[in-house]
Amino acid sequence: MQNKLTAIQTFVRVAEAGSFSAAARQNGLKQSAVSQQIAALEEALGVVLLHRTTRKMALTEQGQHYLQQVRPLLSAMEELEQQLRPGSQPLHGKLHIQLPSGIGQRLMPHLIAFQQAHPALRLNIALEDRLSDLIAEGVDVAIRLSESPPATLAARSLTIVETVLVASPAWIARNGTPQTPDDLRHHPHIRFSGVSPDAPLHLISANARVSVPLESAFRSNNSDALMQALEAGLGIGGLQTLIGADALASGRLVRVLPDWRLPDRYLYAVFPDARFIPDKVRKLVARVSEVLVGLEGTGQGQT
Repeated sequence: MQNKLTAIQTFVRVAEAGSFSAAARQNGLKQSAVSQQIAALEEALGVVLLHRTTRKMALTEQGQHYLQQVRPLLSAMEELEQQLRPGSQPLHGKLHIQLPSGIGQRLMPHLIAFQQAHPALRLNIALEDRLSDLIAEGVDVAIRLSESPPATLAARSLTIVETVLVASPAWIARNGTPQTPDDLRHHPHIRFSGVSPDAPLHLISANARVSVPLESAFRSNNSDALMQALEAGLGIGGLQTLIGADALASGRLVRVLPDWRLPDRYLYAVFPDARFIPDKVRKLVARVSEVLVGLEGTGQGQT
């Protein structure tokens, strides 16, 4: 077929826009021209990429797979063309980043400043504590917190995240201060809902490690909700110093059992494809890494 690359680009735009008409408007083409390009591409490939009805269109299984594979290839071609052009080229185009909600809120002013510094960029920021399918959802980079890097994706370690036990001053005044990890079993606990309700709390000190059975008083899958519950005096809970530095510095929350903490976790930048990481993604991750160094120092100063 003639100009297969143009048809592939049109297919990606149709898939992202969700309709032939929207893609046609974006390309300045007639809807019939867009339909003809997709039909010609399907004929050349020998598969149906899109289910069409009078009301909507949807990707077939083959279409979804094809979209996931051609997206990074088109990005790589665009990146190469930019590198071949003389002079410094501005960062531009779409960049979809996913972050945990609490850490994302701390980084948000810096992400906004990054787009202000590169106005041709179009950031799509998702603050989610779930683990998404980066390839299927078109995520360019995800910032993830875990005990080890993902086994199946390319990842770059950004920083170590310390999690300490905290409670509100009002809660301490009502209930007293636990003196040993075993005392925690007698107090309500604020906990991330991704952890099993029956799972014990694992704590480490300079030279010991213990596990304590707990009763959860409040559970949520959102970091901001957990912090609000802690500040409201609902119980004791773990707090990442990276996102809780202000609450600790202001006295809204105070350390409990300061010689103990939860096992450290690691913050990673995770990429859908190690073979090609666009320059705009590399530069954004470099900026996030720089910011984390500053936030890390602030958090450590308060613990």
